[in-house]
Amino acid sequence: IRRVPQDRKNLLVGYHVCCLRCGFNTPALAGNDGLDIDEGDAPDDLTFSKALRCTFCRVLMHVAHGELRLEEDADVRHIRFR
Repeated sequence: IRRVPQDRKNLLVGYHVCCLRCGFNTPALAGNDGLDIDEGDAPDDLTFSKALRCTFCRVLMHVAHGELRLEEDADVRHIRFR
């Protein structure tokens, strides 16, 4: 997970979130589709108000207190790498 902009003194635009399932980076923009991003005092204390869907493999990514949890549903693409 990488903050945009990286300097925490600046206004939050969003985060780049790397999917643990496929490795694709998905943007999480603050305010987009009702997404609220809560940043704690520590740089790794981060919570999203709702799940983010990976742009490539479509898995749901839940971020709560800096922990990323994946959830597969009917929309997930089953991808194989060669």
